[in-house]
Amino acid sequence: MLSSRFSAPAIFTFSSVRALIQSCRHHSWVLFFSLLYLIPGLTGHDPWKQDETYVFGIIHHMVDSGDWVVPAMAGEPFMEKPPLYYWIATILVHTFDGFLPAHDAARLTSGILMGITGFCVAFCARLWWGKGHAASALLALFGCLGLIFHAHLMVTDVPLLTGFALSVTGFAMWNKAPDLKSAVVLGTGIGVSMMAKGVLGPGVFFVVAMLLPLLFPVWRRRSYIEFLLTAFMVALPWLLIWPVALWQTSQPLFMEWFWENNVGRFFGFSVARLGAPHTENFWITTLPWFTFPALPLALLTIWHWRTRIMSSPAIQVCSLVFIVMLTVLGTAASARDNYALPLLFPIAVLAAPAVRYIGERGLSVVIGVMFGAICSLLLYVWWQMVYNAAPAWQWLLRILPADFSMPVSYTQLLVVAACFVLTAVCLWQVRHLRGNPLRIWTAGLSLCWLVLCTLWLPWLDHAKSYRSVFSDMQAVMPGDFHCMASQNLGESERAMLRYFSGIITHRQETEPYRECDLLIVNGLTNNAPESLLSDRDWELVWDGARPGDARERLWLFRNHHLSSRLAAGDRPQHLR
Repeated sequence: MLSSRFSAPAIFTFSSVRALIQSCRHHSWVLFFSLLYLIPGLTGHDPWKQDETYVFGIIHHMVDSGDWVVPAMAGEPFMEKPPLYYWIATILVHTFDGFLPAHDAARLTSGILMGITGFCVAFCARLWWGKGHAASALLALFGCLGLIFHAHLMVTDVPLLTGFALSVTGFAMWNKAPDLKSAVVLGTGIGVSMMAKGVLGPGVFFVVAMLLPLLFPVWRRRSYIEFLLTAFMVALPWLLIWPVALWQTSQPLFMEWFWENNVGRFFGFSVARLGAPHTENFWITTLPWFTFPALPLALLTIWHWRTRIMSSPAIQVCSLVFIVMLTVLGTAASARDNYALPLLFPIAVLAAPAVRYIGERGLSVVIGVMFGAICSLLLYVWWQMVYNAAPAWQWLLRILPADFSMPVSYTQLLVVAACFVLTAVCLWQVRHLRGNPLRIWTAGLSLCWLVLCTLWLPWLDHAKSYRSVFSDMQAVMPGDFHCMASQNLGESERAMLRYFSGIITHRQETEPYRECDLLIVNGLTNNAPESLLSDRDWELVWDGARPGDARERLWLFRNHHLSSRLAAGDRPQHLR
């Protein structure tokens, strides 16, 4: 049965929160595993394509311009998402100015939001399943294969996950003790999800809130209606203030955000222009690995509780959130794997009780051997890069350049060694507790990520960053150019050109009659555009690509005749 340790007064005074914190103090391994998971990868590298580059481009513009209403990137409004992530990141950039590079300070936003999400999943599991399940839910969430990469990047799906976490937590609190605080948490969660990615989050929880009393008698109470109304009032400022401010600033931009990027992405009429089409069987092939191991554990919990679903609010709420969100993803015309991040929270909560049903010794050995082999492979490649050369493995060299000279940081090496030792000590100390396979899985995944984000990080950043690309381009650029036009230049490239070189390009797609003496072209072949190569007015002065990018290439052309004419006409210099 569900735990009855949390009485109404306890919830009202938040003693359960204090109990959870005290539990973490007594179980220091939980705190260590959380830090081991959350910290590596938040700093130490440039913005990476695909999401980080344009997201940071918006943050960079907000820091420079002080415009908190209209998200813009490389000189143009970019209305894809509401600005919650950009707001928090901008505050952190100002806070850590002089201590961290702007992109590293901005990326701390994801770490803070993931910390809140981790606390919520542990808190929900403790409320619904009782003492001892908080750590299991946290490990199930952090163990998901689809989370670890996105959780450490600048992506707006992270605050959406946090919004889902807060909203489910609100239901859990009300279920244990109906009060004002539970409604505040639910309303805040709905507001955060709205300001993270638009109407998706509020829409999902509206459907969930309506279905709960229709399907399950436990929710058919007058206090439940009062709870929802109060939560709505709390969410209302989140739902209205920024959209109203945007409408007053520019009605066309409001419609671009609401109609094109919310409604259009779902029904498909704007996908051709905005990208991310829903390919056939995408979620069938993505969800099994993305949600592993939380989804199998959640299904195991539901199977063992199948006769008590009508009396289990945890299964009712989490199952409905998962099903409604999955239905939205499955019917939407746009799909990417990061869109599934909100699915991970409800199944992580449901996964907690399943720990007692899984085998221990044999499975622990298999998982330990598997991650031991992966870590050994990562360390072997790093060793070869430092003292020899990159292994001639085609699958590796397709994504990372073989000619990179790997630097050695003995401080990082000591940190990695210390983390390996501390992880082994923590696992040994709690070997008598249930859930060893899950602990070993999450610890092994975190250690692999630690090696990638410390010893491998210079190599990865060299391959994925645009810094070296635009530094090489600037070295051969004429110093007296008037402006730079662009052709087929993507969001990532425009944002990083603005960040690393201070250049805002004039897109031929939106300014076809703009005359610029420099033209940068983006293409997906190794050959420059024939139309420009055959045009005597244009001279190819540079071409390049990221070292780890075999698809995309950039070419820079200069028009000497146009440059002389613009100079004679005394045109203004380009904006930097």
